[in-house]
Amino acid sequence: MILLTECATKRAVWYAAKYFFFLLLLICAAVLLYGVFQLIQPQPDPQAAYNPGRQKIIVDAGHGGGDGGAVSASGLLEKELNLELSLALRDMLCAAGYDVIMTRSDDSMLTWEGAPSAKSGDLRARTEIANANPDALFVSIHMNKFPSESVRGVQLYYSPNHLESRSIASAIRDGVRAQLQPWNERPLKEAGSNIYVLDRIRSPAVLVECGFLSNAGEAAMLSRAEYRQALALVISSSLLDYLDKAG
Repeated sequence: MILLTECATKRAVWYAAKYFFFLLLLICAAVLLYGVFQLIQPQPDPQAAYNPGRQKIIVDAGHGGGDGGAVSASGLLEKELNLELSLALRDMLCAAGYDVIMTRSDDSMLTWEGAPSAKSGDLRARTEIANANPDALFVSIHMNKFPSESVRGVQLYYSPNHLESRSIASAIRDGVRAQLQPWNERPLKEAGSNIYVLDRIRSPAVLVECGFLSNAGEAAMLSRAEYRQALALVISSSLLDYLDKAG
């Protein structure tokens, strides 16, 4: 009887040890799987503040690198003016709490593998940045040029692919008239296929021609940093007013 009891006890201990070992294996496997899962998860940027629902704005400084864009009689390069104005616009929008994506922040062209030319690759890359951020508003900054030297003033184009584009262009035009160019009667223009990026972007998109480099007086104004700051302020305040009302 005692022998049977000892055997039963040993058997019970053996089963308990086996169960405990199996449970320990399960715990170890779970811990290992959790560690692997954590490693493969994208880690948050410690410098990026979480702000749910924040509006994103893409600021597109036209041209760049080997593509200088329009040139004034005095030698002003459109690509340089575009970038300087775009960086000022970025800073103002960021200060207002918006997430800003720059298509370029230095003197370079964008690239797209397989494009038939550097220019087409640049335009395709800008378009893809916009379409990869469908919740963002796209604002492209350019300078104008025309055979007639008398033509002047800010000109707004809007994408036909989103109903909101025209409203945004109208808001910027109204801001320009109210704050900077009360004489400006230039109408809004719907972008055609000749404006590659606006023709292919699916989200709200506008292009701001900030002045005519072919007009000597306007080119002289655009060469001054304080005037470019004033233009950036008009564009940013017009966008902020529009987004505030739309929200």
